[in-house]
Amino acid sequence: MSHGFLPSTETRMRRAVAMVRLYMRDYGHLNRLIEGEESDDRMIAWAILDTIEDFNVSPPHVGTFGIDNFPSTSLVREGAVARLLQSVSILATRNYINFSDGGTSVSFTANIPLIQRMSEMLMNSYEQKKMQLKVAMNIESGWGGGFHSDYALLGMGGLAGGFYGRW
Repeated sequence: MSHGFLPSTETRMRRAVAMVRLYMRDYGHLNRLIEGEESDDRMIAWAILDTIEDFNVSPPHVGTFGIDNFPSTSLVREGAVARLLQSVSILATRNYINFSDGGTSVSFTANIPLIQRMSEMLMNSYEQKKMQLKVAMNIESGWGGGFHSDYALLGMGGLAGGFYGRW
């Protein structure tokens, strides 16, 4: 799987794709209703990048992150899985068919509501955690450096020898 990233970034993306696949249990031998894996590596990588982009453009702006320096692995995983389930739901809705013959009814992709609920649940959780993380990062950046109160000048030999001058 080559996405054109730098070697270290490509390794991290490969690991992130594997993590998302493991979380979803999307392996051919575990999928009983479809043959093979439901989402290929390219689709999972897209969901990861889409999650990172969403984090970067959502306010409050706390910096720009990539796969190399994203602040929360679990947040990327949750956002990517929610996006993958949205995509699966779109595909299932497009391919929905009800079939009835001789008193027997079969509904292909009848699990659409289940997939949609799971996607909504994960997306709501992702959005809440994203906002909590961004607010915490924003507060931390404010406290960690930058502006201080005037009390910082007391006794520190700051401007013109401190507030009370030199002792």
